[in-house]
Amino acid sequence: MTLRRAQFGRWSRMAGIMAVTAGFTVLGLKVAGADFSPLANSPDYAQFMHIYDLISQNYVRPVDSRTLLTGAEDGLVRALGDPFSVYMNPLMAARFRELVNSEFQGIGAVLNQSAGDLSISSVLPGSPAARAGLQPGDELVKIGGQSVANMSLEQAVERIRGKLGTSVDLVIRRAGHTQSVRVARARLTQSTVFARMLPEQIGYIQITQFSEGTAKAFARDLQILKENQMRGLIVDVRDDPGGLLSSVGRVADDLLPKGGSILQVVGRDGERQVLRASGPGLSLPMVCLIDGNSASAAEILAAALNESAHVPLVGEKSYGKGTVQETEEFADGSSLKLTVARWLTPDGQWIHKVGLAPNVRVPTPAWSNLPMLSVSDTRPLQEGSNSLSVAVLQRILLAVGLDPGRSDGYFSAQTRAAVTAFQGLHRLPTTGTVNSATAYSLNVALLSQQRRNDPQLTAAVGLLEARLMR
Repeated sequence: MTLRRAQFGRWSRMAGIMAVTAGFTVLGLKVAGADFSPLANSPDYAQFMHIYDLISQNYVRPVDSRTLLTGAEDGLVRALGDPFSVYMNPLMAARFRELVNSEFQGIGAVLNQSAGDLSISSVLPGSPAARAGLQPGDELVKIGGQSVANMSLEQAVERIRGKLGTSVDLVIRRAGHTQSVRVARARLTQSTVFARMLPEQIGYIQITQFSEGTAKAFARDLQILKENQMRGLIVDVRDDPGGLLSSVGRVADDLLPKGGSILQVVGRDGERQVLRASGPGLSLPMVCLIDGNSASAAEILAAALNESAHVPLVGEKSYGKGTVQETEEFADGSSLKLTVARWLTPDGQWIHKVGLAPNVRVPTPAWSNLPMLSVSDTRPLQEGSNSLSVAVLQRILLAVGLDPGRSDGYFSAQTRAAVTAFQGLHRLPTTGTVNSATAYSLNVALLSQQRRNDPQLTAAVGLLEARLMR
């Protein structure tokens, strides 16, 4: 979670800048022949500078000072042993800003990598990818004329993003057939709030992360649900990795009673500061959905609803991230994300590495995180095969309601019968073997099942309906 310094005045922006930059200014003076560092008499500092001099003067090839200083900056942060404190180079910093702002440059397709294959897991509605006809389950074969074989997920994303206003040529494989697609690159806004009205006038709002525009979108959708006679509300922060403290604070204002505690922040000096809701709040029954990927700001909202408004939590134990980070940007485009405080729930709990326990535990289905089958294998899966891919196949068959007889990776006669039944239902040749076309259809069926069957949401609806009937 990123802290807004304006909300907690004890962390001075100027002090942060001085603390981060002073050491490297002194190092620059040492390189220029003067040493004014307060560490000048430290043996450790002398050793550090000796290593710097040795590398500068004796390394097999010349190394510029900026490269060494950037490495030193990164090393300083890594020495903290804190995975949430990170030095970000200009490219990483730009991606982080996109995440915070929910604005990015690209085509609007989310990629997934499984067993070395790159495929599309979702497509942003109205995006260039959607207009070009790309679909979930499509496997990438080439990007800009280059094969994706041995290409990492990060490399593929960077190649697709490219330069704003240009296009990227993709070759995809769908149901065993390849096709070329040209997709425009554009500046896109990623929605972080999704709302709809469920039966019995139960409102549902999902928050995928707390970015700059999240609170405004949440307030808008909440008002629409109210205007449509909403009787109760489900707030879903599953798979929400967190975000801005200012954003979660404004969302909490819309849900908690005025004066209700949102969280406590504990700084380096040990002093606690309490952030309280300013209203208007919501006087309707609520339920909050959480899971193991609900982290940081998502946990703040869930804990605040639970402890300050007695809202039950449904799902699985949350991730457990109880620290606060500040981000400082530098002139070269790099930035430092540094842990500066701990946050506690309204009741004073520190949930770091512990997580929030749900009031009603509903496990996530085992098939919800299954990888997709490869649609590029030249050898089909068939009776007698024994592999991890067959185990994935068997679990997908179970997820879509067909019994493969076993799930240990051996392609048995009953697995063949289940495959044949699936092929018949989906108008595929009933061969009982899994070729590219059948693998693609199984992937699409799995994605549909993951979106349609949600036992945690079903439990939340049941709990809310029971409260409404009292």
